Amino acid sequence: MTPRERVRMALNHQEPDRVPVDLWGSASRIHTEQYQKIAEQLGWEVRESDLLRPGTTTQYVDYRLSDRIGSDFRHINIRQPENFQKYEDADGNLIDEWGIGRKLFQGFNAITLNPLADMEIDTLRKHKWPDPSDPGRTRGLGAIAKDWNDHTDYAITATSAVSGVVFENCQYLCGTENFMMAMYEDEEYVDALVDKLTEVVTEIHLNYLKDVGDYCEWIEFTEDFATQNGLFISPELFRRFFKKGHTEMFRAIKKQHPNIKIWFHSCGSLHKLIPDLLDCGVDIINPLQPFARDMDSAALKREFGDQVCFHGGIDIQYALPGTPEQLEEEVKKRIEGFAPGGGYILSPTNHVQCDVPVENFFLMYEYAHKYGNYPIR
Repeated sequence: MTPRERVRMALNHQEPDRVPVDLWGSASRIHTEQYQKIAEQLGWEVRESDLLRPGTTTQYVDYRLSDRIGSDFRHINIRQPENFQKYEDADGNLIDEWGIGRKLFQGFNAITLNPLADMEIDTLRKHKWPDPSDPGRTRGLGAIAKDWNDHTDYAITATSAVSGVVFENCQYLCGTENFMMAMYEDEEYVDALVDKLTEVVTEIHLNYLKDVGDYCEWIEFTEDFATQNGLFISPELFRRFFKKGHTEMFRAIKKQHPNIKIWFHSCGSLHKLIPDLLDCGVDIINPLQPFARDMDSAALKREFGDQVCFHGGIDIQYALPGTPEQLEEEVKKRIEGFAPGGGYILSPTNHVQCDVPVENFFLMYEYAHKYGNYPIR
């Protein structure tokens, strides 16, 4: 069975020959320092051609590693706009095309400037937004997707075009406290901001997918609505401010590309929001943090397994940095919980961090191949 056939069977809630495995998706990359450690241990040159995401904490995408661990995927990554270059302001903030400023602290980006922090509707109306049709974002991607489709048997996906989608970007633009308060105190402002963001984000995705969407199994959205112990906002607030826009965005994408599925990432305890996400048109949920509240794998499978596919599952908080025995038990448990009946693709629950022994990274996939053969016992 080819990787593409394997993935399609899983997405259709059928049991393929084994559980598909993934690496280099929007939420299953490798921290730059960790990748460099892996490459050094393997005796590999760190190639400039693999530097696909400069300026992020996960800069490299190296398909030599995909082949080594038996990944079933290749991933399209949106590119930088041609008509905007990030720049550093007088305070040392690196300003992106949204006007959001960041600084690097101990290897991680932190937001240090919120351009809409005054929460004034006039500032919002005058704000300069990214150009969704900038040709630099997609230049050459169609040829890459077609080549992978025609000359390999990997499943192809489109990774996230806008990190944070709408909910997180509202916080990046305004500041988290300001935005959270505004949902209670200034609904008119929140509606205007959410509507504008949804419009821009939708157009970016539609342009992104024009040349690649027909080759892709899914398009990825990364938007954290939850913490370890619960949601950032209630389901009622999600329905009030976000559900309509997300539903329309996903419908527009599926209208343009009827074959494509919606893959949705939210860290944390997402359980209470899953029914609403399914209503919006989500087909695949990631990352399924097993130690977040109400995110037990077997329970999620029982409740939602006939309605949605699961992607992720392997704990990076305790198991991946732990002992080989702990990691083996973790992989077995997630496969036993999620895999029966199909509908499961295995990957770490987020980017592989620097506290993970290099040996454990490879063991995770070895155990996946060892225990992921159907029928699951």
